Amino acid sequence: MATAAAAPAPPSPGGGDAQRPSRGGPGGPGGGGPGAVELAAARRRLVAAEGRRRAAAELEGRVRQVHCALLHAELRLAARAETLGRLGAGVAQAQLALAAQSQRLQKGLRRRPRPRPGALLAAARALRSCVPWTPGRSRGAPPGTPVRRLPPASRGSA
Repeated sequence: MATAAAAPAPPSPGGGDAQRPSRGGPGGPGGGGPGAVELAAARRRLVAAEGRRRAAAELEGRVRQVHCALLHAELRLAARAETLGRLGAGVAQAQLALAAQSQRLQKGLRRRPRPRPGALLAAARALRSCVPWTPGRSRGAPPGTPVRRLPPASRGSA
């Protein structure tokens, strides 16, 4: 990380490093000798290195962001895979139950090809108001015989 002391000074409006007075190197206090040239080159290298360091830090931050995004995506994917696994297991279980029920129904139809009397009686109870004869008269019975009525249809189960 860069500190305030390590940051390079902004160039002066008068022309940069060449206008600065020398601090007393081998070239003397007043002249721009070889010490000033080396100092300017070192300063340029320092500025270039600082720019590269900033770019590397920015790239490192982006890599961390991408890493976090991929990590979150992986966690979401794992959760969805677990959910799909549970769903698939439930579907397989339902298919097994459906196949077993289908086999039971097939066996029941083979053993009893005619409809069950209970179902027939329930249908007759439900349709008692739809018969073509009147309830006061029994079909085919002489006029004086008592009328047989079906028990009322149960509303609870069909």
